[in-house]
Amino acid sequence: MASSPHRKEHPKEWNVWLELPRPRIVRTRQGSKFWLTLLTTVLIVVPLLLLGILFMEWASHPVQETFRAHAWSAAPFIFGPLLVLLVSSLILARDRRLIRYGEISIANIVAVRPRRGGRTVTYVFRTRTGASITASCRDNTRSYVEGMAMPVFFNPAKPAQDQVALCGTPYEPASL
Repeated sequence: MASSPHRKEHPKEWNVWLELPRPRIVRTRQGSKFWLTLLTTVLIVVPLLLLGILFMEWASHPVQETFRAHAWSAAPFIFGPLLVLLVSSLILARDRRLIRYGEISIANIVAVRPRRGGRTVTYVFRTRTGASITASCRDNTRSYVEGMAMPVFFNPAKPAQDQVALCGTPYEPASL
């Protein structure tokens, strides 16, 4: 295989991660803490604020027709953020579980494609049984290029469906 000018050896920290016993200690990346906190706060505060406004209107105006119309108008803005928060929490819990308990493999990046709102990284990794898995994820770090190596955490029972690459999650294993 020809050496790419962007090809880098994986950092020594990844070798430490490969040796970490399960369950691994998982931490949120430094750059992601702010955005996760901000998003969670907004997704909780907006529905609470709208519920407070509706309660104040209900308490001050006894006319039920106006209140019902306003409540139905506000319903998507109350339940929508809560639904987004629920789905995001489930995805983040899955990522955290895979990093904590999953198998680790070092994947090779075979393609990086620009797309609206970010980049998509396509990578190939091998399981312990020798099966080759090709998958894609969004590159939240914007620091990976074609030919680089990257850790992938996966469920050995379903590696094609249940896996997460390091560039696609706000979590990372904490080195000792």
